[in-house]
Order: sequence, then C-alpha cells, then structure tokens
Amino acid sequence: MDKTAVYLINGFLGSGKTSTLLKCMQHLKKQNKKIAIILNELGNVNVEKHLFADESLFELLNGCVCCSIKDDLKTTLNELITIVEKGEIDVLLLEGTGVANPGEIVETFAEEPYAKYFVIEQSICVVDSVHVMDYTSVFASSKEVRQLQKEQMERGSLLVLNKIDMLSKKEKRIKIEKLVRKYNQTAPIIYTSFGEGVEEYLNKNAFITQSNKREGHSVHIHLKAIKIEQKKEWSKKDIKYMLLHNKEKLVRAKGTILNSDDQKWYHFQYASGKLIWEKLKNKPAYSTGQIILIGEKLEKQDIQIF
Repeated sequence: MDKTAVYLINGFLGSGKTSTLLKCMQHLKKQNKKIAIILNELGNVNVEKHLFADESLFELLNGCVCCSIKDDLKTTLNELITIVEKGEIDVLLLEGTGVANPGEIVETFAEEPYAKYFVIEQSICVVDSVHVMDYTSVFASSKEVRQLQKEQMERGSLLVLNKIDMLSKKEKRIKIEKLVRKYNQTAPIIYTSFGEGVEEYLNKNAFITQSNKREGHSVHIHLKAIKIEQKKEWSKKDIKYMLLHNKEKLVRAKGTILNSDDQKWYHFQYASGKLIWEKLKNKPAYSTGQIILIGEKLEKQDIQIF
C-alpha cells in the first residue's frame, strides 16, 4: 500500500496560510486526488469553514497541534488511518496555527503507526514578506516570536514569500531573501501573493530530500484567542472601528458577520493592519455572526463593537 502524501502548511499569524492551502487543494483536485484537510485553530470556532464546504475536513480547535492538542492530532490521524486503508484518501493537507512549531508536527508523523501510513512530501513555510523583518528584529518583537519565525523557516522545504504585491521597493525584496537565507540556505523560494504558484512545487519527496533537520529547543507562544458572537446589529464600520481601537493588542482577527447596512453575510480577514472583506453567497452554518480575535494582551471585557 502506498503511503498517503502529506503537505504541511505553516507560517506566522496572518501570513496567508489558508490562501496557500486553497491553491494546493485546487491543484490536487484537478489531478483527481482524493483529499483530506486538517485545520488547526487557536479559537473554538472555525470562521473559515465555508471555504471547505464540500471537502473532507477535520477541525482541531482551541489549541496548537504541536503542543496543547497534540493528542487530538493523533486521534484525528487514527481516524484517517481507517479511511486510508479503504483507499479513500490520496493526499492530506494540514494547516497549523500561526504559532505552530513544524518540528513537533513532523515528529508526530514520524511515530508509529503514522509513519506506516503517511509520508511528508512538502513542509511549506509561508512568510509574511511585509512584516518578517519586524518579526525577526530584536527591536520590534519578542524573543518567542523571533525564535518561532526562525524554526518555521528552518523547517521549510519550500519557502513562500507571500504578500509580495504589498512591498514598495525591489531593494526590500533583496533584504528579505537575505534574511530568509540566514535561516534556510537550500529550500526553494517563491515570491507570490495569495499563495499563487505554490502548486508547481508540490513535488514528490521534496521534504525527504531537503536537508532541514534542525536541533534545538522548541518555543511555544501563548496567545489569547477570543470569540465574540454577534448578538446585535453590526456594520462593516463597527468592525473597522473595533479593529482600529484594538490594533496595538491584535495580531490577527477574522470572522463572519451579518452586515446591518445591507443584511448580507460577509467574511473578513485582518492581519498586519490590512482588512479584507468577502461577500458570502450563502448563509454560514452557524446561526449568529462569529469573530475570532488573537493577541497577547486581549481581554474580552475590553472589546466593544458599537
């Protein structure tokens, strides 16, 4: 029995992991591959579930697959083994949280019985080109964030320098590549926006042939993930005000709301100070709007949406 190919997608909060995962998924589906997806979220609800409405989706909520819910990952893999034995899965896509340590995820797949059924073919590290220099700076980020960025890049068999469309100068791109190469000298680098082009690098055994075993301690970042339910009317303007008011505490935010201005459902993404809205074709599975806010010093009682 052939082992099921696994593609890991890691990267810091807001780097564009889900967009990259979607590009991989679309490419593999065109090849008629049978896909299973594991999505890991810090919060207790997945507000992006609508993006995977017709897929074989496994959700790991309220923690990180590399530490606090590692046992949940193993439970999910045990479920998947049964499906693999029936020949119903060709490929597994796993998106870690923005604070996941890929090394510990790799270690899980190296354990038995998982090593018998799965093989990691690519460990994709999505890098936020706009903010990676700040995230790795001793003047602009914490020791934990710097160490995590280092470990995520070191473990990548493919480095996706995302959000390249938001960079203003070519010289900055050169500096970013130099920075990334400090941590990983051999993995291919692609420059992209929204994960475009990553599908061309879904090569057989790329992870195995990539020399990226690293020694060293693991670091865990403890961010708060707060869920807010929509119990009254919210407008886009209300959400924008709330994000602006809490920008110093926020690392990431996303959600789905019923917009009071037109009574339509919208999904939003917020990272690196940029807010993106998407109008939904259908009402989401949950009955009320849901927002997930991620940060270090967030307190639910301090969050107000007017």
